[in-house]
Amino acid sequence: MNPEVSIIIPTYNSENYIAQALESVFAQTYHNFEIILVDDASTDSTLDIARSFNDKRLQIIENYQNKGVSNARNCGIKKAKGDWIALLDSDDWYVPERLESLLKVTLEQDADLVADDLFLIGEQDKLPWSTLLQENQQGKYYVDLIDPIRFVMTDRPSLMNSQQTWSLGYVKPLMKRRFLLEHNIEYNESIDVGEDFVLYLECLINKARFLLVSRPYYYYRTRDLSLSTRKPTKYLAESCKITKSFIDSEKVAGTDSELLKAMYQNLEIFEKKLAYYRAVEYIQDQKFINVLSQILKTPYILIYLINKLITILQNTILAIWPQKKTECVSIAFDSLQLEAGLQRYFDGARNKQLVRKEENYKTKAQ
Repeated sequence: MNPEVSIIIPTYNSENYIAQALESVFAQTYHNFEIILVDDASTDSTLDIARSFNDKRLQIIENYQNKGVSNARNCGIKKAKGDWIALLDSDDWYVPERLESLLKVTLEQDADLVADDLFLIGEQDKLPWSTLLQENQQGKYYVDLIDPIRFVMTDRPSLMNSQQTWSLGYVKPLMKRRFLLEHNIEYNESIDVGEDFVLYLECLINKARFLLVSRPYYYYRTRDLSLSTRKPTKYLAESCKITKSFIDSEKVAGTDSELLKAMYQNLEIFEKKLAYYRAVEYIQDQKFINVLSQILKTPYILIYLINKLITILQNTILAIWPQKKTECVSIAFDSLQLEAGLQRYFDGARNKQLVRKEENYKTKAQ
């Protein structure tokens, strides 16, 4: 009898975490599964630890050279026999009822993808510090149908001075294997960031029924060396590239223009943040000609650079003369007036750009 669920675990130098990940799968209240662990040329004892689990449901595949997490997942999916593909990163783990709970939803709701909320937990912590949906101000229990526009909007990066948002691209859904095969959908091995987001969005564009259960059954470890921690400029440049490729694709061009609009809005914020962090890197490297060039290309970032400079100035003043708090308040007030003036100027220019972009995506959608 074939397993109902194939759990794909890509690993790379995960000796401190892989035992907990595997134990959480073997502790599931639902038992008809297989585990396909794909080791991506680890140089530590990850493989030895994995091989110490004596269970016929565990299959280990070894890459002899490092090919990346997307390659490892694709390799696991190709070997899978289950009706459903479940994802588990090697440094994360499941709640015991996870598979049973999500499979129940798939039967009741006729879904192609079913995801749950994530517990967010620090590397050394015993208790989670939040969940993904709580961080996005969504706390009530529900089972919700995710559409492409909403999915794209959750990936919208936070503004420079606001709290981080958590994209639905972080979730780890059960995915119907037949749906992936019928639509020839697999992980894009040419990108280093956002590979989950890209795959889920491709499913949605191909009319997948994507359900989100607001209860968390997955522990997502937020650690400094995880695959999700990257240099801002590299991450943002890759995000711009991915968003542009979707905007230019025929499948997106043939959809509702609201999806294109959401993508253009994401791209605008990605490009602003990329310009800002490039300018910061140039400042750190004392490449001031490059800083000036970046400001001329994207004048909007001047607001954020001025804010950063004023914050540094305030902290320096308070560190040397703690009694100068009044002067710091005055500087802050003056900076707010300056920022408001610059904001009005750049918003005027931005509105003109949005009109041009709106004409673009309306033409593209026709």
